Amino acid sequence: MLNDSLPKYFDPRKYANHESAFEGYIPLNQFKELCAILASDEGNAFIHLDFRVDEDKRYIASGSLSAQVQVVCQRCMGAVPYDLALDLALGFVYDEDHAKKLPKDYDPVVMTDGEVILADMVEQEIILALPIVAYHEESGCNPTAVKYASSTDDAPDDEKPNPFSILAQLKAK
Repeated sequence: MLNDSLPKYFDPRKYANHESAFEGYIPLNQFKELCAILASDEGNAFIHLDFRVDEDKRYIASGSLSAQVQVVCQRCMGAVPYDLALDLALGFVYDEDHAKKLPKDYDPVVMTDGEVILADMVEQEIILALPIVAYHEESGCNPTAVKYASSTDDAPDDEKPNPFSILAQLKAK
């Protein structure tokens, strides 16, 4: 069952037992935490998930997540386009104790009352995939910002005399 209308909440157990799938777009402006760290909230995230129950009776989903987001350049504070393309391997669990027992191949997603809020899950995956620091190519930044961000401009222009040089002279006597 593939469709473009994504549920707000979903029960991974139901989807896994029926070996269902869904895909669709979620506008980036629905992600409040993500929008607070992006330069722009324009665009969409595309999610595709295939659900199943594995041999150990775990509720599993695999799929992909893609989006183009505008992160903030740390040199000029302008918008930098950044393409995200993630492969997802999710294991749905009831609590943190179950999450610790999940194989390392799966990222745990804790269900609340057997359900998951899709937008929250997608938002957290995007935030985790963002670069810690983003920059334009130097030619893409504002020239003034590049000048002030250059490490060579931070070097002192002239050497000041060492205030302890007098002590060195006294020690020599």
